[in-house]
Amino acid sequence: MIYRDPAHEILKAYVAILKGNIIYDGTVIPVGTRIPRRAKEYVLIYIDSMEDFSTGDAPVYKIWVTMQIVSMQNITEGDETPVNSIQEQIMEVVSDIQMLPMDHFKLIRTMPAGMDRDTDLTDNSYNIVRILRMLNFIQQL
Repeated sequence: MIYRDPAHEILKAYVAILKGNIIYDGTVIPVGTRIPRRAKEYVLIYIDSMEDFSTGDAPVYKIWVTMQIVSMQNITEGDETPVNSIQEQIMEVVSDIQMLPMDHFKLIRTMPAGMDRDTDLTDNSYNIVRILRMLNFIQQL
C-alpha cells in the first residue's frame, strides 16, 4: 500500500464544498488555505492537528480541521452580523456532509468539535473572528 497525505486531501475537500457557496451581502466570501490581500471577510481553512488512529486493517486518521471566519471592519463598527451569517452558512454545508470529495480516502465520521469567539482592535481595523473546529475520521482506501 502506498501511504498518502490525508492533510492535503481533507483540506482540498473542505475548500471544494465551501468555495463559492458562502455569500454575504451579495458577495461570494473567499474560502481557502490562502486569502486574497484585500478581502474584508474570508474563511481560512487549516489543519489544527492530526493523529494516526489506525486499527491495523487500514490507515485511519483523526484530523481536526479549523475554519477561521474573519470580518475586518472600521474601528467604529464592531458588527457581528457578517461572521454570524457566514458561520451559519458553513455549519449548514458541513453538517450535511455525507462524503467529502477525496481521492484515495473515505470519510468515516465528521462532527463539530468546538467554536471560539475573538475580537481584535488594531489601529486600522476592528477584527471579529470565529473559529470553528471539525473532527474528522478518514480512512485511506
